[in-house]
Amino acid sequence: MRIIAAFIILMVCGLSAAGQRDSVIVNDGWRKDTVRVKGQVIDTLGKETEMIIWDNTVRESEEERRNNMVKPPLDSRVFNTLSGKVPRPNKFRGHWNGFYFGFVNFGKTNYSKYGGDNFMELDWASSFTMHFNFAKFSFGLSPRQRFGIFTGFGLDYSRLCFDGDITVRRKKGEMLHAVPLSDLGIEEVKRSTFKALYLTIPLMLEKQIPAPHWKRFYVSTGFIGGIRLHSKTKVVYTSEKGNRRKLKENGSYGMVPFKVDYTLRVGYRGVCIWGNYSLTNMFNKNRAPELRPFAVGFGITI
Repeated sequence: MRIIAAFIILMVCGLSAAGQRDSVIVNDGWRKDTVRVKGQVIDTLGKETEMIIWDNTVRESEEERRNNMVKPPLDSRVFNTLSGKVPRPNKFRGHWNGFYFGFVNFGKTNYSKYGGDNFMELDWASSFTMHFNFAKFSFGLSPRQRFGIFTGFGLDYSRLCFDGDITVRRKKGEMLHAVPLSDLGIEEVKRSTFKALYLTIPLMLEKQIPAPHWKRFYVSTGFIGGIRLHSKTKVVYTSEKGNRRKLKENGSYGMVPFKVDYTLRVGYRGVCIWGNYSLTNMFNKNRAPELRPFAVGFGITI
């Protein structure tokens, strides 16, 4: 009788072990665990599905759920990707594309060649710059893709509003000089401005503090080069008959063809505050006063 009982116990243990080899626990859609035969598990896995094994559990998960999975401890993690692809961290994306607005003024000035007459003094509240950045190329420099470098293209449009009722002119071989609008027969002046348009190319480093996906707190700094595309003066005034008039004059005005700005930006998700300071003079120092503009403002990135 004892021999028969021992034989029955051995048979039960053997069947239990065989069942464990032929079946696994599968978490289907992260809702309910079910037991399936191993062959059925493999047949149900699609091309975009990976099988993750840990703690003697086989779980199926779609590729789009990889970033949201709760990962097991590193020492117990085993990835068996049927497609041959290994999950990678999110790609580094620098913050450049978007719209930026800021107020402009001159930081460093030198009017020594004009006897100290600072005729280019600006009305800061009415002087602004707008940046339209439309192309970006990012390169990650760290394994976790939280630090990298980027470049791209953009447009920098600046409108400098003179504080006095003057405009500026420059003839060939002469210095840039101020012209009172009263000498041009203009009395009722609404505003007198100097406008410039640049094509900009940045070279910037960015550090991102961890957050879901690419929506992170970040700090970026570097240099922005600019190529002058256009410049002009514009005077808006009212004529003697009460009509609104505009006086526009295009020209280089002794401006340098290139510029380099140092920039610093701090932001979170799609909003940032930023500041630029020009490392080059706005005009050729032999043709105009030495002026280096700076700007501060906010930006919306996309």
